[in-house]
Amino acid sequence: MKARLYLLLIGITIVSVASAQPKNLAKFFPLAAVNNSSTAGQANLHYIINGYVGPLAEDLGGVASGGWYNTAENHKRFGFDLCVNMTTIFAPSSSQAFPVDNAQLSEVGFLGTTTGSGQMATAYGAELDEPTFSYNGGPNFPATPVFSGPGGGNLVKEIPIGSMAIPTIQAGLGLFANTDLRFRFTPGIAIGETKVDMWGAGLMHDIKQHIAGLKELPFSLSLMLAYTNLKTATNMGGLYQNTAGNNAGQEGVAETTAFTAQVLISKQIPVLTFYGGIGYNSGNTTFKINGNYVVDSAYLPAGGTDTLDTPVTLNDPFSNEYSTSGFRFTGGIRFKFGPIFLNSDYTFYKGAGLLTLGFGATVR
Repeated sequence: MKARLYLLLIGITIVSVASAQPKNLAKFFPLAAVNNSSTAGQANLHYIINGYVGPLAEDLGGVASGGWYNTAENHKRFGFDLCVNMTTIFAPSSSQAFPVDNAQLSEVGFLGTTTGSGQMATAYGAELDEPTFSYNGGPNFPATPVFSGPGGGNLVKEIPIGSMAIPTIQAGLGLFANTDLRFRFTPGIAIGETKVDMWGAGLMHDIKQHIAGLKELPFSLSLMLAYTNLKTATNMGGLYQNTAGNNAGQEGVAETTAFTAQVLISKQIPVLTFYGGIGYNSGNTTFKINGNYVVDSAYLPAGGTDTLDTPVTLNDPFSNEYSTSGFRFTGGIRFKFGPIFLNSDYTFYKGAGLLTLGFGATVR
């Protein structure tokens, strides 16, 4: 049962990443088919793709650091726990679209979207809300009419709760001096054209033992330090071939590193444990589109393509780094029946809410 649920959670995560349509980001590539494609064209792509993926990339650091604990109580020496949990984010509505400043674009202009919106959808936005552009100068003006980019990723559609989900297998082991070693792992499973890998390690240490007057009080107080590394790779081939006439080397790659430091507190009564945490989180995500692409056509809003008079060849067309940091506040509850437990907690972080659900077994 646990294995089947874990595979289901993995599937949800892969679907959430794939639903952001990373392959369809290539529909933005005609924005680079302008006079000086090596500078102005790359600037066009960077501005638009950054607006599309930026909100999601910035959130990954917070989501990756979720679910590290379900109590502040440390294991006795060689006690352990093993669990499966999933963290999802409730992204604010402001993350679903962004205004496009045409002054930032060269020889192309943003005309709005196919649904009449004046803002462009992001990876969180509606998938039918496709942006439309036109050339207003350069080698493909005026022959190519209005062309479109990809609609929003609509992550909310594929996730029953929240906007993006990251599941993981997690374990803790009691060592010495009331210190636990914690580690997590999401194996590199490929579903469709997307692969996700995640691992992390952390320490949880009882700090109540060092504070005079608190040792005998009936609650647990600990310090948690943890590091997480998340990698996602998606095949970008299919829309534009490379100069060799195939799709070799075309991929979108994201890597997130996240660090969290939190003070945890919990109170246990029969069956129930109430727990919470306050601390600081920092995350860094690098997103790249790798490969060689011969951009010889543009996609039309009504369907089909229009051949460009002057194609452009792109090499590794996008790379950007996203950093975010801030305080996080968590409150949760755990139900324990013998060695088996179920837990849930909610975190406030950078204007968004993170929900963690988990189950597992623990031996003190």
